[in-house]
Amino acid sequence: MRSLARYATTNAITRTMLSELLTRADFEAITRSESPEGTWLALRKTSYEDWIPEDPPGDVLGIEKILREATALRFKRSIHALRGKPHEVGTDLLARWEVDNLEFALRLWHGKDLSLQEYLTYPSLVNDVPVYDVTEAETLEEIALVLRLTPYFEPVSASVKTYRVKQSIFFVEIALERDYYTRLLGAIRGLGGKDAAQAEKIVSTEIDMLNLSWLMRLIEYHGIEPGSFHEFIIPAPTELSRNLGEPGLTLDRLKEIKSGLLPDHLLRESETAPQLDTLTLMESMVREMAVDTARTALAGFPFSIGCVFAFYLLKRSELRNLHTVFAGKALGAGEGDILNRLHGLR
Repeated sequence: MRSLARYATTNAITRTMLSELLTRADFEAITRSESPEGTWLALRKTSYEDWIPEDPPGDVLGIEKILREATALRFKRSIHALRGKPHEVGTDLLARWEVDNLEFALRLWHGKDLSLQEYLTYPSLVNDVPVYDVTEAETLEEIALVLRLTPYFEPVSASVKTYRVKQSIFFVEIALERDYYTRLLGAIRGLGGKDAAQAEKIVSTEIDMLNLSWLMRLIEYHGIEPGSFHEFIIPAPTELSRNLGEPGLTLDRLKEIKSGLLPDHLLRESETAPQLDTLTLMESMVREMAVDTARTALAGFPFSIGCVFAFYLLKRSELRNLHTVFAGKALGAGEGDILNRLHGLR
């Protein structure tokens, strides 16, 4: 009875918003247009009508900013009625959009490009993150001091030495992500019982996706061998992330992991594919599995924090798909090519 009372309002609000999620038919309609402007107009004919302006921004970064803010504010409604520890955990989830914004600010700082400050979100959703001060700082140490009153001070401070060596902001982003999900998993476990188990299962699928994405970037852009990947992985209580985080991970072991993840037809396809293409197949499979996990949670006992986590994951998946659509349109990609790059459509 306690969980029913605790989550009754939140469950009602969240399930109402589930009907607003974009469907496969919605995505087919918005990708059918031949221009970004037409795609924007088609998106305004969906549940996004009240959340985005009538006139589209003039570029992809402007579009991404508006979509980032719109999805964050829509998710914020689902945690409004939470109280106590569940509300703290829901707020931690909302901060995921804040981490996105901070990472964008760090990329602007690293690239020494202040002309793109207009694409930052401010004020932040949860913590007071002075993103403009971040972009105007002289050094990463100064950025850490700027962030001293936020949860992001420690991971940025800890990444200073690595940044000096690698000269890549990606390693600062890794530090932020590892810290964020470590804190989030800790808060989830503090809920205890079925709440913790269900929430942990859902967020762990998101971590699996990130770990595979990072592995591809580390191999392709930074020349880091799989055997060193354990130094960067986000720890998660899933078999996939535990296996990827094994010290001394070898290509043969990676093939074994792939065999346990991909269905037979994709496994055969991957046998002759380059390594990065194989990792892309694995990531695509995990993204589909993540959406299935979220929808399974929604079909179960409704009065738990699982409905909030499921909506969170589905909303984040929708945001990634929308970014893919508008980036594809800007590059002149065709409707079929864009649709093939989307995940979790139902």
